[in-house]
Amino acid sequence: MKANRVIALQISGPAPAPGYSFNQLNLGHSTERLLARFGSLVHVGPSGLEKTELWTYAPWPFSFEVREDRVTSIRINDPTIQ
Repeated sequence: MKANRVIALQISGPAPAPGYSFNQLNLGHSTERLLARFGSLVHVGPSGLEKTELWTYAPWPFSFEVREDRVTSIRINDPTIQ
């Protein structure tokens, strides 16, 4: 939080989080489904977690962590906060 505002929301884990899907995508979904839903990613890089990639879709304010061809994290941030 910054100035009493939520600036980012992230869910992480290997299994779906009921009630927290993002645009019909949830934790545990395949990278095939991720690509079908959001199209080609803008950038892929290391996430800081072992054997995990960070997929970003700039200029859109969301990203995904992927491990073993499965979504393990969904993050949405407020692009107006630096």
